[in-house]
Amino acid sequence: MRVLCTVVVSLLSGGCFLFQPSNAATSTPGTAAPGTAGAPTSPESSSGPMAADPAASPEPTPTPAGPVSVTLRNACPQTVRLFFGDKPKFGSGTTSTLGSNTVTSHSFQPGDMLWIVDESDNGLSSTSIAASTREIEVTSGCTGFQVR
Repeated sequence: MRVLCTVVVSLLSGGCFLFQPSNAATSTPGTAAPGTAGAPTSPESSSGPMAADPAASPEPTPTPAGPVSVTLRNACPQTVRLFFGDKPKFGSGTTSTLGSNTVTSHSFQPGDMLWIVDESDNGLSSTSIAASTREIEVTSGCTGFQVR
């Protein structure tokens, strides 16, 4: 008797299964093989390691995280340029400004990037948005973020 745990089986049914090779001469499906009296059996023992257990309920598929509403604050004494996207200057995204002592809200997807850029769109600092991100402050030095 051995425990067989595969990625496919784990993903389909959420766990590892006991695998007992079937011995047609000494056991029938649903019964224990000799020497394993009273041992639990499962469909895998008679039909192979990839068979699904009809009694097992599949685990719900994780849903992708939805939009994250983040408060943006500028503690810098001057207006800063922000870039919403992966690669400032060379990638697609949106450039905006955030005035001194200004607060606004922006909707992100987890994994989105926010950059502070200079007037030539060169990245000065960046942060990645997590599902738990609620507030991002441009620090008083104007070149960094405080993420909360």
